[in-house]
Amino acid sequence: MKNTATLTDFDRMMASFTRLVWVIVAFAIVIATLTFYIFNAQPRVYEAYTRLLLAEPVNIGSTLDVPQVRPLAAAAYREAAFSTAVLEQMNRQFPGKLPNDSEKVREIMRIRSIETVGSSSIVFVLSVRNNNPREAAQMADAWAKALQDWEIALIRESYKRAANSLKNRLDWVVSQLTQPSSQTDLTGLRQLRASLERDLGVARSLENSATGQLSLLSQAEIPTKAVQPRPLLSAGIAAIATMLFGFIVLAVRDRLSSS
Repeated sequence: MKNTATLTDFDRMMASFTRLVWVIVAFAIVIATLTFYIFNAQPRVYEAYTRLLLAEPVNIGSTLDVPQVRPLAAAAYREAAFSTAVLEQMNRQFPGKLPNDSEKVREIMRIRSIETVGSSSIVFVLSVRNNNPREAAQMADAWAKALQDWEIALIRESYKRAANSLKNRLDWVVSQLTQPSSQTDLTGLRQLRASLERDLGVARSLENSATGQLSLLSQAEIPTKAVQPRPLLSAGIAAIATMLFGFIVLAVRDRLSSS
């Protein structure tokens, strides 16, 4: 008896739904049409991508008393991409294009890292969203360049500190040679001075010509399709949601009328 009553209630609900299905479909079409035009009237947002490769470490020789070039962790590069130095370079090139709020900056500029299998190399994907597709590509490339410049400046600063340290040691050795005492090993000091002069020359050369570990893997292409809004997708979701809502309303109405 219970199953029969349940079946009867279901049949009655389906009969009610069948009678009003065209009303629900028509209402869903109206809602989908309105949704399409509302989203279609919004400004288009385009997204461009630039890729950077974090290469293997460069070994410049263990016999030199200068820093060894080692790439930073991927998380350090991701945070550096939003550092003051990088964003200031972006603002100089694109004045007024970036929001002042850092959270909003991260909404239109995104960076993610992809670790390659079987290698210590990492690929960074930098994406920029903009209403102008050409400008989105230009900003993505400029962002990658700013991050490369930041890394080069960091490496050169480490070589500069090393050069200053070597210069101070060299000055001390020279002072000892100019004021020799009976206990001074002139031969050892001369050898040390020659070694320090060589290392100092290398450090200064590296400071002036240092390059970072980040290299451009691919430049941004001008996007042809907008990522936001998506009028057709939004209209389809609105139509399906409206029909489901109509079915739920009919089911509740039928339940209340039968109780």
